[in-house]
Amino acid sequence: MKKQFYHITTLMLAVCAMLINTSCNDELSELPSQYKVDGNTVVDAASAETLLGGMYYAYANSEYDNYDILSTGNASLTEVYLGDFAGTATYYRGAYMFETHNVTINGMYSYMFWNYYYTYINAANCVIEQVEAADDSWFSGNRKQEILGEAYAMRALGHYNLMRLFGYSWDVSSPYGVVLRTAASKVSNLTNPRSSVADSYAQILSDLDYAIENAPSVNTHWYISKWFAKGLKARVLMLRGQGNDYSDAAALAQEVINSGQYVLEDNVVDVFHSKGIDSDEVIFGLKPYSNQTAVYEAYYYRSTPQFLPTDNLLALFENDPRKDQIFLITPSLTFVWNDDGSYSYVYVDQYAICKHLDPTLMTANDIEESQYEMRLTEMYLLRAEALARTGNLTEAKSLLKTVLTHAGVTDMTAVDNASSQHDVLQQIFNEDMRNLFCEDGHELDFMLRFGDIATTFNPVYATTQYNVMGIPVDEFNYNGDLNAGDQNPGYSAE
Repeated sequence: MKKQFYHITTLMLAVCAMLINTSCNDELSELPSQYKVDGNTVVDAASAETLLGGMYYAYANSEYDNYDILSTGNASLTEVYLGDFAGTATYYRGAYMFETHNVTINGMYSYMFWNYYYTYINAANCVIEQVEAADDSWFSGNRKQEILGEAYAMRALGHYNLMRLFGYSWDVSSPYGVVLRTAASKVSNLTNPRSSVADSYAQILSDLDYAIENAPSVNTHWYISKWFAKGLKARVLMLRGQGNDYSDAAALAQEVINSGQYVLEDNVVDVFHSKGIDSDEVIFGLKPYSNQTAVYEAYYYRSTPQFLPTDNLLALFENDPRKDQIFLITPSLTFVWNDDGSYSYVYVDQYAICKHLDPTLMTANDIEESQYEMRLTEMYLLRAEALARTGNLTEAKSLLKTVLTHAGVTDMTAVDNASSQHDVLQQIFNEDMRNLFCEDGHELDFMLRFGDIATTFNPVYATTQYNVMGIPVDEFNYNGDLNAGDQNPGYSAE
């Protein structure tokens, strides 16, 4: 364990000096192909853009796939693993994280998420530190502030993800917030205390306010814009749910909707099966590297489905036109118990997840290897939820119907018959799950936000400990500002 933590700590230190070993044009139109550790820092506008590219490289979790092709590495980590965590996906051989993560704080899952988020937080901190110190005269127009806006938004995204996985995000009075890291990692500052939930939210929202003010108004879909920052702030406010948070989130979502930058697809499935990251609905996502297979193999590896939809998820798709478009009945390995207590693997026809794969093609390609952090659909659903929570059921239902129409749904009876706040929220939750599952773990937000509606979908969430992972033990071994009392209740710090 110590060796693993040392490797990640070394990587976090190295990110500060990463320079992309590829040419980057002014628009950063491609993800960088690799990075190397170098002692140089930002010395002009071009090197600032290069360092910014390194931040996106870290966010993309770039790695080599099974065919030694550089790939974005998020499909397994933030789509199927988090879907499994929330209860929308399950590993074809049985429970993966879904039933076992509570007792595996020394296992790889808490380490993977913890290290991934802090790696790109650190990359963002490196950009912030070096670009803030750079000479203003090196940059044209507002580009210096735009770069900083992108980095502040990325740091906020990382801390938000840590909050929803490792923090008591639902309890603003709790001391169990995030270990906030707001400076580029050096040996002298690797120790940081754990912040309260309230202070963690304050830092995340402060970073997003800076990004909203300074990030580019127009950017390609695989780089951050002010509209993404606004949408993320709306997400964070919905998760916190205090005071005017719901009304403020509704207003921010409306600003994104009204921005004119994004348009709902006529058929939402076209985002995944025909347009990919270039869809006008995408606010921010990951553009795949050429010829990568990481997304395909996260779902369907060597002719075998890897993650299957849970029965609870499939139940939401009864009589839904998307069912046959994003699920495929195919032979899948499963195990059966024998009379002597042993088990055997057999092939059984089951539904496989084909949301990111066209079931009529079932091949990796540059469209279906795209991954999505935020789409305009989320803003409609988020605003609908926020309005429902503040009592405006009429507009909430109208927004939900708009989303359903773009999903090919024509029967609006269930929405029309929803007359109470609880019933309207139930319908919004159902579409949240149908529309946004296996997209950067949006399911986790819904499981944390929807109370008894969520626990009806997945009863294990009635247990508080299931809502949060344990902080990796090595963080306690190497972070001198943490003590055993900083561990999430129910987990060990040893």
